[in-house]
Amino acid sequence: MPKSNTPRLSDTQLVILSSAAQREDALAVLPETLKGGAAKAAVTKLLGLGFVKEVPVKRGAPAWRTDEEEKPLGLKLTKAGSAALGLAEDGASEEEAAPQPKTRRKPKKHAPGEDQTSREPRAGSKQAQIIALMQRKSGASLAAMVEATGWLPHTTRAALTGLRQKGYAIERDKSPHGKTVYRLPARARG
Repeated sequence: MPKSNTPRLSDTQLVILSSAAQREDALAVLPETLKGGAAKAAVTKLLGLGFVKEVPVKRGAPAWRTDEEEKPLGLKLTKAGSAALGLAEDGASEEEAAPQPKTRRKPKKHAPGEDQTSREPRAGSKQAQIIALMQRKSGASLAAMVEATGWLPHTTRAALTGLRQKGYAIERDKSPHGKTVYRLPARARG
């Protein structure tokens, strides 16, 4: 069987990529529990695949290591990293985004309410299902969204990232049972 274009990534590597996708500066934040050799192994694979690149960062910005001169280096998400998360499926395709000079992963700037209808997911789509689940008073757990869509957890998290990038104000909270739930307040619906 031929090897697929997108290599299989661990949950940790997907979390690292997702953390970068959620930030305007596209810098990855390593999980606090990821230390030493495990961190190096996860990051080395992402660097080797071209999903992130090392860039100098200012003090206070997320850094994963320091260089020989003790200057902080961060990990910046690349277009290939965005594609690995499946973000190109939610917005413009990679082919459409490629010809634009100096493109970044940032969504286009829209004035409040401007062109909002074209950014709304198609009725009955999986994104629309996720939005409906999060708009419930109790919100929705990742497990509930995975069950409703049939997606894998990392795909569902990537879809949440895509919705955030489209301007949805998704809130993360804990349920009374200690489970993480995602909510989309009515005011966040544009």
